[in-house]
Amino acid sequence: MKKWMWLSTLLLLSCLLSGCAMLEGQDLGDATSDANITAIANSRLNSDVMTANAMLSATVADGLAMLYGTVPDEATRQRAIQLLKATPGVFEVRDRTRRF
Repeated sequence: MKKWMWLSTLLLLSCLLSGCAMLEGQDLGDATSDANITAIANSRLNSDVMTANAMLSATVADGLAMLYGTVPDEATRQRAIQLLKATPGVFEVRDRTRRF
């Protein structure tokens, strides 16, 4: 699980750095890359009051978000799914979480 958190942090940093590059006149198409959507999705999971304490991470490929990790209850799982579905660029969410 620490590997996923590390990956999430790396992707978030990548998103932030590419955002700065876009302000300097880079191609705006990069904003919708899988890596950037993944970073945004993980940022949402980590900053939400309900899901921040759960060990969750997401990956996004071609609009398909995969949700991984452990949740304490069904309400937290549903909130995480809701956050991912509301992320721009995500068209489908597959839940791969389990309860602890």
